[in-house]
Amino acid sequence: MFAKAALRSLEIESWSTPPVISESLLIKASNDITKVSIENDLVVPTRTTLLQIYKRLKLAFENKDLTTLSRYDIYHSPWVLFEQFDDEKALIKRWRFWAFYKKLTQNVDNYRFVLAFYNAYLVLYPFEQKYIVELQSHIKSLFKESNNRKVFRVSAEILGRQTLDSNAHIVISQNIAVTGNVGSELRTRGLLEGLSASKFTVKVLSEYLENFQSFIDNIPSDKQMNMIAKLVKFAELNGKLTYPEFRIEIANSILIASGSIELRTDVKDSLKTFFLTHFGDPRVELTGWHGVDDEAIRVFQSWLVEKTMEDFFNLLSHVADQSDADRHWKYRKRFWNAYLKKGYIEEAWFALGVKSFEQAPNFIKGRHNYASLSGGDSKHSVLIMKIGDLIVTEWSHSGSYRVWNSPQFAPTFYSKHYSRDDVILNSDHTGAHHGNIQGGWQQKLSGHIRDLTGFRVTERDYMND
Repeated sequence: MFAKAALRSLEIESWSTPPVISESLLIKASNDITKVSIENDLVVPTRTTLLQIYKRLKLAFENKDLTTLSRYDIYHSPWVLFEQFDDEKALIKRWRFWAFYKKLTQNVDNYRFVLAFYNAYLVLYPFEQKYIVELQSHIKSLFKESNNRKVFRVSAEILGRQTLDSNAHIVISQNIAVTGNVGSELRTRGLLEGLSASKFTVKVLSEYLENFQSFIDNIPSDKQMNMIAKLVKFAELNGKLTYPEFRIEIANSILIASGSIELRTDVKDSLKTFFLTHFGDPRVELTGWHGVDDEAIRVFQSWLVEKTMEDFFNLLSHVADQSDADRHWKYRKRFWNAYLKKGYIEEAWFALGVKSFEQAPNFIKGRHNYASLSGGDSKHSVLIMKIGDLIVTEWSHSGSYRVWNSPQFAPTFYSKHYSRDDVILNSDHTGAHHGNIQGGWQQKLSGHIRDLTGFRVTERDYMND
């Protein structure tokens, strides 16, 4: 059974961010593989030493002469099987080499050799090669048939991890899908810490992300929320992406899957924070979203409309709490919420007067983007929305709402600053907020929007929370 100390060392909180896969995995393994070995005594030789072992093993194979190989060479030979040295073909890819090596090692019953073989297999995981099944079978037999006390003690633990099964990366990714707990499933199989950048771990993650949509389909809503939440938790460590090389796959997997289901508010809020932190706001800067599918970006932008509206509603509430300056805020919130819930608001952005800008942290939660506003009352703010072809502005205080029938003369979206003239001039329709309780202005404005866009909300929609 795995030593308790070794299990504790695999806790996700103790990770450091994995390296990029372009680094030599064997060199990385020489530094980190001891973190996940059972006795913390598995040492990978230096690159220079590995090259010498490679040359002697190659010579022994070509000359069919084993006398040139030392016990040290054989015990450390697994580390030179899969990689290229001197730009030559890897040994294991050479014709008839596998038969030679299998015969050479089938009776080698040494703890460090068996563990080196197993870990080298994980580090460079040659899953696409024809010999993979024979390789897995051979490593299994080394564990099963060993009379070595130390090998026997860990054999059941390692064989139970499924890492040596046929299509092991697929099997494990499917097991992850059952629990949704990426970190736990990898940790119990010893695939984090020094092996977090191994080709085996990376392939498992790639398989899981590639099939995330199919995994999440046709399961209960609570399990869907669990899978998404745990994937996001796994994807971030100490404020950074755990696997930055998977940023595109993570965005596509989570957002495209989330676009077809109804997310819990807490899950969606955590996703908004995650993507704004690590990818940025695609409305104002697309650099962080380079390579992400348009469908995924559209899903996130729709969430940002919700966040912008929510932030503005929080502003209205904040204003109302400060004074009696605005008697209209709850009616406006109900009205625009009705359009938001029906998905009619395609874009939303707001600008804050000087004092409102200063106070923004008091009413806006999490990461956010918004503009500044000049030329009017320093406490006032304006919300800009796109509904169909219409551009509509709404104010935080007693200002009128305005409608532009087309974008030509309307305020543009996602500017960093607006003057008061930018958001009031050349409108096609203007109205004051008279008759809140009776739904006076609400009926007029909803009728105007319906006539121009066909988008309909009822009195029941906009007069109730």
